[in-house]
Amino acid sequence: MKRGLISPALQTLYSELLQQLETAPPAGSVYRRARGGVEYIYAKLPVGSTRIDQFVGRSGAPEAEACAASLQTGTELAAQRRRLVSMLRREGLAGPDRTMGAILDSLAYASLFRAGAVLVGTGAYLLSEPLVGSRLPSPTLMTGDLDPATASVALSAEPPERLDTILKRADPTFEGVPQLKPQAPPSRFRNAQGYLVDLVTPMRTRDDADPVPLTELGAGPAPLQHLAWLLDGSVRTAALWGAGVIVNVPQPARFAVHKLILAQRRDASGRLKRSKDLAQAKALIEILRDHDSFAIEDALHDAKMQGEKGWSAPVERSLKEIGMSELLSG
Repeated sequence: MKRGLISPALQTLYSELLQQLETAPPAGSVYRRARGGVEYIYAKLPVGSTRIDQFVGRSGAPEAEACAASLQTGTELAAQRRRLVSMLRREGLAGPDRTMGAILDSLAYASLFRAGAVLVGTGAYLLSEPLVGSRLPSPTLMTGDLDPATASVALSAEPPERLDTILKRADPTFEGVPQLKPQAPPSRFRNAQGYLVDLVTPMRTRDDADPVPLTELGAGPAPLQHLAWLLDGSVRTAALWGAGVIVNVPQPARFAVHKLILAQRRDASGRLKRSKDLAQAKALIEILRDHDSFAIEDALHDAKMQGEKGWSAPVERSLKEIGMSELLSG
């Protein structure tokens, strides 16, 4: 479908989906099994590409029965949201592919987004369509990797789990990619098809450890410049996969400006990524300039105020490259 404004009706359906996700109880298929003459309640919870067995409690126990009822209600509500997600996808709104959706669902189940993790990179761009109210060009939506970011070095799952365990719920072939230093925790995880998950975090000083250890997750995000600015004021969106997944992403205006900066930091080997950075920035700026001009003006101004060499200068160069020099006077 060609790029165009998302109709008010679809925006309303999306808002309804997001609102439902905010308060949705966990979904699970409840079953009962007798052991030693006593009946117990269990549930299978859909997570990523698998199902997790969960012990609920003894049949007849008030708390266990209440939990079972909540899981059944969650399953019924999830079925309704699946129909809503399918409707939005049929109308042309962008959504994750199977691998990306399963990863996001697994990260969400582990409470990482609730704990403050933010999706960056093309994955976040893809999920920004409802936020800007317009469809984005399809070539700029393609990605073979996912980039979760954390501003907190204390990020952990609930209950505590290693990141590779979490990712295996999306695809059991995910493994950490060894670092050059054998004892360093992995910042990159890859499945058998080559799909990459890169964990990143803001650079605080040039003496930061690389990777920065996240003991609870058994991982180590790579520290990156400008990332703290990108993550500031991140927003929630709904990934159109399965029954919907709540994900934190950067503000679209900050994402666009960050791409302007990043494009100028690519070396010769990153030419294709550089072109994609500029294409994504241009697409978002064109939409925001028409429908939320103050957002892009504020983001450009704020970035320029951060400094000249690493901020204002690359922004200006990229704007000239994409034919938007008129924004330099803002």
